[in-house]
Amino acid sequence: MLITRETDYAMRTVRALSGGKRLNIKQICEAENIPIQFAYKILKKLSEKNIIKIIRGAGGGYCLEADLQTLTIYDILIAIENEADYNSVNLCLKDGVSCIHNSNGKCCKMNKEFRRINSVLEEELKKVPFIELI
Repeated sequence: MLITRETDYAMRTVRALSGGKRLNIKQICEAENIPIQFAYKILKKLSEKNIIKIIRGAGGGYCLEADLQTLTIYDILIAIENEADYNSVNLCLKDGVSCIHNSNGKCCKMNKEFRRINSVLEEELKKVPFIELI
């Protein structure tokens, strides 16, 4: 499991908006050192998952929509990353990957351990509300 640069920028974007103010894209990028070419795509993805709100028109901008008391790192990761790709600490956990050691519905010991680790990591990422990271 890799936290990509895009996910890192998404977490920074949420942090920039955590003060409750409406910000424009330039303000967000300057506050969190995010390249503007990444910001539009990230803001769109966060908006699609109701994490941020896009306010259009003159005086528009972006504001936080999600509750920081319940929003977690996991929520942001899933908003940005393809869930199927994100939820795999090892290639053998991905759907459609075949392995000679995993057949007939039975998994090898390494696969079982990677599944356990993956589950623990996912639960940890769901535990901490984003408000505690600010």
